[in-house]
Amino acid sequence: MSKAIIIPDGILCLSENKAVCPYCEQKVPDEWMDDFYEHKDFVIRKKCKFCKRFIGITSDITGDLVAFDLKP
Repeated sequence: MSKAIIIPDGILCLSENKAVCPYCEQKVPDEWMDDFYEHKDFVIRKKCKFCKRFIGITSDITGDLVAFDLKP
């Protein structure tokens, strides 16, 4: 769950990387968070560094990153 921190003149919300590859169950690298926020549709497709399969990454309602299977 994302964390809210009260700062002067507002609130800062920090997201966590909870994305786990649905195939090999390894945690995805934190560097992918930067790639995620650069895309305007907030969904990215990356190749897992461990099992070499493509996975999708998006955020849940709390703002945390989650991974999902790309197969229909």
